[in-house]
Amino acid sequence: MKSTKFKIEELVPLRLINLIHKDLLWKLIDDDIIIAIDKIKEVFPKGSMSINTYLWSGNRTQSGVRTKNSEYYSETSQHSLGKAIDCVFGNYSTDEVREYILANQDEFPTIGGVELGTSWLHIDVRPRRNGKIITFTP
Repeated sequence: MKSTKFKIEELVPLRLINLIHKDLLWKLIDDDIIIAIDKIKEVFPKGSMSINTYLWSGNRTQSGVRTKNSEYYSETSQHSLGKAIDCVFGNYSTDEVREYILANQDEFPTIGGVELGTSWLHIDVRPRRNGKIITFTP
């Protein structure tokens, strides 16, 4: 599945872009995270929703899939499984988006985890607990 709102460069590290055909890279991303990010962008359409930004000379490079070469790699991280993203918004505060997702969980059925207490939004598609999004702190 491919996102209708994001380029593959926004979801994988530059190193992979240079090694693997883009059509194959989409297979590294869990369909549920693609559904989730496309839905978030639909609900919050104004301005940017930035994941990896290296394509535009930005400094966000580790906010999607993380490989063993990543400074933040962990074999148990949802990022390493293609099931998580971190993002920031141009026209909305992270808290505003996070609070909306948590208050309207039925609108985001594929989101299973949301990190609290960060300046960025971390979402992942782990299984929910008792039908509810799991919240956690870094």
